[in-house]
Amino acid sequence: MCADRVNGDDVRTMVREGAKKRMSFAFCLDGSKDPLLMIQPGKKPETLRNPVKQAGGTNPMAWGTYVVRDGEMEMICEQAPGKMITALKKFLQRNRPKVNVLFYDDGGNLLDSLKPEGESKGQADVDDVSATGIDASAVAPLTRRLKRIQPRIALAPGPLELKLKRALSKSVKLINAGRLQEAETLIVVIERAIARIGKDRESADKSMRRGQREMDQRSLGAQVKRAQALRANVARAPGPARDRLDRAVHVAARLLKKRDLSGAQSVMDRIEKALTTLV
Repeated sequence: MCADRVNGDDVRTMVREGAKKRMSFAFCLDGSKDPLLMIQPGKKPETLRNPVKQAGGTNPMAWGTYVVRDGEMEMICEQAPGKMITALKKFLQRNRPKVNVLFYDDGGNLLDSLKPEGESKGQADVDDVSATGIDASAVAPLTRRLKRIQPRIALAPGPLELKLKRALSKSVKLINAGRLQEAETLIVVIERAIARIGKDRESADKSMRRGQREMDQRSLGAQVKRAQALRANVARAPGPARDRLDRAVHVAARLLKKRDLSGAQSVMDRIEKALTTLV
């Protein structure tokens, strides 16, 4: 079986080979403290020890297998000295593999990860919420939920962690763009994912119920403001119509107090329609 040394320019070739089949790898530093990475097809990375030593490699040494799928290179390290994993990560980072690299031990535990250069640029977190010109009372509950779930995302398994971080970043950007309903939906998805893998004190159902309550509260606030605006318009209506519409506004207000949002919306729709006929 042929063992090939991977130089910096060959890292992307290494990725392409891993996309075709599972490969073995071994990594260490040579006598000059330069990185020495070798790969070969198959699942017996220990057979790379001799070729690596013949190429000038020294201990400590990391070896294992890797495979590339769905834009991620999973490196299963059967022998994984921490110093070598760090050095391997730096070597790959310098040579830009253009895929997410996930380093696992042979028990499936995530040791480290590497994102393609540029992926983290533009990736927002909770501290980047800056919804200028948007109702602060509508944004605050969403920000509070993001702050609660952000540290829990780090507890998710490697590939899922990356996906949830991207989802959180997108939800922040949606909030900043004023697209609160879309942000709300995405936050619910994140909450359910974290609850489902057992990294949250809440169950998925409890997360959904809490999310629905906060969504209803935000919607209630918007409907209260709508009722207040209608009342101001009704005050300018002609005498007989004003009395009738004012009573309707009070009906809508009572429904809002009962949190009957659909009923209140229906009444306010009729009030708006009546006001347009008076113009």
